[in-house]
Amino acid sequence: MHLIWLRNDLRLMDNPALTAAVQQANLDGCPLLALFIRCPEQDRLHHRAQSQLQFRDANLADVVERLQTLHIKSFVKTVPLYAAVPDLFAALLQKHPIRSVFFSRDYLVNELKRDDAVLKLLQYHAVEACVSEPAYLLPPQSIERQSGGMYHVFTPYKRQFIQQLKDRYQSPLPMPDKVTCGYAVDVKSETTNNDWQHDWWSVGEPAARKRLSAFVEHNRYQQQRDYPAVSGTSRLSPYLALGIISPRQCLAQALKKHGESAFESTWVSELIWREFYHDLVAHYPRLVKHQTFKQDAMDDWLYDKTIVDAWKNGQTGFPIIDAGMRQLKQQHWMHNRVRMLTASFFTKLCLHDWRIGEQYFMEQLIDGDFASNNGGWQWSSASGCDAAPYFRIFNPTSQSKKFDANGAYIRKYVPELMALSDQDIHNPSGQQRQNCGYPEAIIDYKQSREQALDWFKSR
Repeated sequence: MHLIWLRNDLRLMDNPALTAAVQQANLDGCPLLALFIRCPEQDRLHHRAQSQLQFRDANLADVVERLQTLHIKSFVKTVPLYAAVPDLFAALLQKHPIRSVFFSRDYLVNELKRDDAVLKLLQYHAVEACVSEPAYLLPPQSIERQSGGMYHVFTPYKRQFIQQLKDRYQSPLPMPDKVTCGYAVDVKSETTNNDWQHDWWSVGEPAARKRLSAFVEHNRYQQQRDYPAVSGTSRLSPYLALGIISPRQCLAQALKKHGESAFESTWVSELIWREFYHDLVAHYPRLVKHQTFKQDAMDDWLYDKTIVDAWKNGQTGFPIIDAGMRQLKQQHWMHNRVRMLTASFFTKLCLHDWRIGEQYFMEQLIDGDFASNNGGWQWSSASGCDAAPYFRIFNPTSQSKKFDANGAYIRKYVPELMALSDQDIHNPSGQQRQNCGYPEAIIDYKQSREQALDWFKSR
């Protein structure tokens, strides 16, 4: 029999490892089992949000059910840490006549260490390991400068990425065939919780594909993506983070609708930014170890618990910042424009360590993705690759007026300001704040901006 080890690829379509496992099982005339391993203590160490883990488990239950239609039995196991995964495999090899194990490659440091230990165990037991590239648009480390090494600027990276993508484009893989040989042995599996209820995020690969299709068909992404009160983004990020849908499926849908022009579209550019950050982590493992990309970047940040708590709780006195932070707590998601604003506010205006914000976002976000989150926070704090320069400091009030002109976003998440006019809601007066029970600003924008510029210049 063969085994498919599912990880961050909770889908049946465009799953290279699953497709290869089904093909080999049918070629050999043997059954195929699917395995998923939960590591709750590892998840805690990686600061993964409970909302994401609950969403993962609901989607895992969906995958287990749909694998049965392909005659694939599944079992879910739990060990505390990645370090215990090889022992779990050793027990499985003793109990089941496993000939081959299929899985997708991972590029993060702890995951690579886990996989190396499993590969050594499989080799010792003469079990074949069949490792597939995950369904990125292009495998990490595909794009390099002529002189070698990773691009440190996004624009030339993107230019070469698109050229290679056109030359090497592969359509997403279809649904695998059914496995022709069943497995008679009863497989004991832990239960998976499918008790998920959230208006924004429906469970399952079919729901993700439906959302993708609707977005590509009807979106005005270029015109609406920066306006947080408008449903102008795809909201596919939670599905991408867990592998419920693949970037290749996203690109294929865009190409189907728009033809070759999709390669140059703003939305596909955002998909490439995601690949850029994953590529960075593959090239520079130190990023996983809380180190700045720019090794000479400023790293002697201030710390004031009052400011940290006010920021986390949406009580900074800057309405657009507070709306974003409250949306994060309520929805476990935040609009991308507001992510940039809240991160810039915390790091550049408050001069607080980006790592605090990075960790807090990971603890809250249903779409938490280490590479993208780390890249975004280092970009905002001027310490990352192709980061915003230190002197680019967002003015929360002017950004609020520009991207939430009528205050609809603020009114939704900061309801105490509901009655204020469209003009006043972006920066209420002292009397209005007192009447609404809304806090005074925790910093003075002009003073903090000047302080930040002096601070960065001196380092």
